Amino acid sequence: MPLLSRTRIVFATVLAGALLPVAGFSADLEATGVLKDTLKDYVRPAYSELQDNFRALEQRTEMLCRSPSEQALGKVRNAFEDAAMAWAGIEWFRTGPAMSDNRLERVLFYPDRKSTGLKQVRRAMRTEDADVTSKDTLSRQSVAMQGLGAVEFLVFGKDADRLADGAAGFRCAYAMTVASNLAGIALELSEGWADDEKLSALFVAPASDNPLFRDDVEALNLVLGTIIHGLEAIRDIRIGGFLREPGNDRTVSALYRYSGLTMQSVAANLEGLERLFNRSGIERVLPDGEADLADQVRFEFNQSIRTARSLEGNLDDLVAEETTRRKLVYLQNSIRYTIKRLNDEIAPAAGLAAGFSFGDGD
Repeated sequence: MPLLSRTRIVFATVLAGALLPVAGFSADLEATGVLKDTLKDYVRPAYSELQDNFRALEQRTEMLCRSPSEQALGKVRNAFEDAAMAWAGIEWFRTGPAMSDNRLERVLFYPDRKSTGLKQVRRAMRTEDADVTSKDTLSRQSVAMQGLGAVEFLVFGKDADRLADGAAGFRCAYAMTVASNLAGIALELSEGWADDEKLSALFVAPASDNPLFRDDVEALNLVLGTIIHGLEAIRDIRIGGFLREPGNDRTVSALYRYSGLTMQSVAANLEGLERLFNRSGIERVLPDGEADLADQVRFEFNQSIRTARSLEGNLDDLVAEETTRRKLVYLQNSIRYTIKRLNDEIAPAAGLAAGFSFGDGD
């Protein structure tokens, strides 16, 4: 299916049942400036940073495999952290090339409720499957075997320290192939939003014959909806996936548990969505006298980000210790407050009425 057709389907899914215009405001909405700033100041810089960090991960992994050492392994692990955080800053913008050719899942397959990906990675290592050491054949394997989850286990998981002494040649070759695969995907994502691409021109020009946005309301839905749905996923899946009732937590299912980057990725997710809110300039669609609503949203974002940053550390310890557990619960509530600000205040004030799928309103 062509990229634009797939993209249209994605937009339709996001917009279905989302925001509807409110009488008296919608005629005054102007999305072009918001879209141009979203593309120029958020999307392109984020994908450029992603490309740089994925390329660095590829280069560091290649150096490790060529000259194994503790120092080289440490550099790979640092590069992985940078790459994972760069992805966390843009992963909720699920539009355009990210939604084609399974790129989203190929970069990060999560949640993986049955640990299918980890089982496949371990099996490939155990059998020394040659298909995972060639970029051409790896790209045809399960998406769970070719992204950040796979490379995390390879460089942080059980027996990963053997990479430092050259005793894990196959493991290193697999990790290098995954890193190269990720670098290629990042390049595709960045190039997909280039100035000379038709997608970029369509993105900033809503029109009745535009396969992305028929009007300004649909376009603004996408920007605001990306932020709200991202926040819901962080609260319910990234945190709620492991934080259950005391004694029944599932830290084993948390994202990036091997590298210990679970809460750092949550903070980076929140920072990425805050950047989208600020850099898109979506607050410009608010009527006079309502501009302070944007400052209130920024306050809520700041509270959530500060809390997430204060929770970096061993996840088992975080959920077991009463003080930090309360902070995790508070973080979920703080994210909920941000969603309510956006859904119940920003959207109506801008002339958009929330529907059931745009925000849960709880």
